[in-house]
Amino acid sequence: MGLQSSVGIKVGVSASLPATHDDTGFAALTYTNCGKLNGAPAMTGTKDVATFDDLSTGEEWKLVDILRAGNGDMSYGYDAEDTGQAALETAAESATDDGSKVALEFTLNNGDKYYRLAIITSYTPEGSVGNVLMATVGTEFYRKHIKVAA
Repeated sequence: MGLQSSVGIKVGVSASLPATHDDTGFAALTYTNCGKLNGAPAMTGTKDVATFDDLSTGEEWKLVDILRAGNGDMSYGYDAEDTGQAALETAAESATDDGSKVALEFTLNNGDKYYRLAIITSYTPEGSVGNVLMATVGTEFYRKHIKVAA
């Protein structure tokens, strides 16, 4: 498959976390679809780079360092009856670490899946004249993403 449209990306949420941090652990969960997705965050993290200046040679060295899981916002057309959005809102309102953490399943048009663990930091309905009422969901990802090819 060559290029593919972003239209059709699906996001599922699970309040349960995987027993193992691999494709089997994530696939064993039950996900609730989050409807009316308008924008998705980055589905992977980035690697930091550690640097060293070698004064004896005048060269700079670079080494792969820690993985930063990242963060980002998801945006949705606000729908109070959408059970996936309700699960995200519940996680955002939780006062506990366990209650704020969710597993997310991003499914692309070609069937590839990206699994992420996230702390839901906010669920914010926002409106303006001439626009649909939106909900922005703040996410702080942790641990490495898991990609499963279709």
